[in-house]
Amino acid sequence: MSGLARALQGINPIRLMTLLIIVSVVVGFFIFLAMRLTEPPMALLFGELEPGDASRIVAKLETLNVPYELRAGGSQVYVPSDEALRLRMTMAGEGLPSGGSVGYEVFDKTDSLGATRTMQNINLLRALEGELSRTIASLNPVAAARVHLVLPKRELFTRDRQEPTASIVVTQETGSRLTRAQVIAIQNLVAAAVPGLKPSRVAIVDNFGTLLARGGAEDDGAAIALSASQEYRAALEKHLKNTIERLLERTLGPNSVRTEVTADVDFDRLTTRAEVFDPDGQVARSTQTVEEQTKNLEGDNAQDVSVANNLPDASATQGGNVKSLADTNRVEETTNYEISKTTRNLVRESGTIKRLSVAVLVDGIYTTDQNGKRVYAPRKPEEMDKLAALVRSAIGYDEQRGDSVEIVNM
Repeated sequence: MSGLARALQGINPIRLMTLLIIVSVVVGFFIFLAMRLTEPPMALLFGELEPGDASRIVAKLETLNVPYELRAGGSQVYVPSDEALRLRMTMAGEGLPSGGSVGYEVFDKTDSLGATRTMQNINLLRALEGELSRTIASLNPVAAARVHLVLPKRELFTRDRQEPTASIVVTQETGSRLTRAQVIAIQNLVAAAVPGLKPSRVAIVDNFGTLLARGGAEDDGAAIALSASQEYRAALEKHLKNTIERLLERTLGPNSVRTEVTADVDFDRLTTRAEVFDPDGQVARSTQTVEEQTKNLEGDNAQDVSVANNLPDASATQGGNVKSLADTNRVEETTNYEISKTTRNLVRESGTIKRLSVAVLVDGIYTTDQNGKRVYAPRKPEEMDKLAALVRSAIGYDEQRGDSVEIVNM
């Protein structure tokens, strides 16, 4: 070591500095080469990503503590090749990437001069489906959406025209569910964007395969009405149940009341038409009066032809020849009356409650004895009668309707 030190001291400082730099570069190169050889090879996970999808994928990789590389301006994500397949499966389960839909920008990359009419129609359909998918995916409970449209062409020399249809698959966010109003809103949104499409012909299915909206024809009106009636009945029972539990828990304490409500609802559509005639409400519409006066003079036909017969008032002068004189008067009057009429049309669309059955389970009273043991005691009959009265008032109890309310203390 002492000889090496003396040799280094004998070297020019500039040469010594150059030598140290060369040694550092060589050592760094070997270290970099060793690190590259020990690192696993990287494979493409996803390419041509939208910025939003890329950010969500990177966030998911950071959560999983997986090394990654971004290339091509962030549109490509690389991960270790031995984990690429597993990560693709994991990302697919999370609904990533959710993009990939093509909108109206598809026309920016096509040559309009060399495109045929068939290609233009296909691109228009792709663009319309992509724009609708993006719009639906922008809703709060929806994480991703895919739209499929069927726009039939009208054939020549045919009278019947097939109506367009649509099917939608929505991926809902974790812990969120689309309400009935939101499903109807999606149906109307798609129907308004596609010419000739009716909301009743739009089918919606979630990522679990649950049918959210039936896209049947007009003949499926009975099935749609049945589904709506069941939803109305379930909503009514839930509303009454929550009303009773909220009312009683304020007095008895939380989690001390259990309620079950069964509603018998009549969903028959009733149309009543009545015409009522009021005989006292007569109004003269028109009056017609005809007055006729006739005078007939009968005499002897064998009258002499003379100057006297041709004079005025010849009949008066020739009174001896008159046999009879007939004078007739007739008066006819016709009056047309309008009778007062009232027409009533009554249409009942919503369901009518036929009968309510309510079962309420009420907890008792708990006390602690001298040994610290919890002791149960039932509630007094007077208190139970008051609770029953509250329940009857809350549900709109009608004895003539056949409603029943049972309150049990257990």
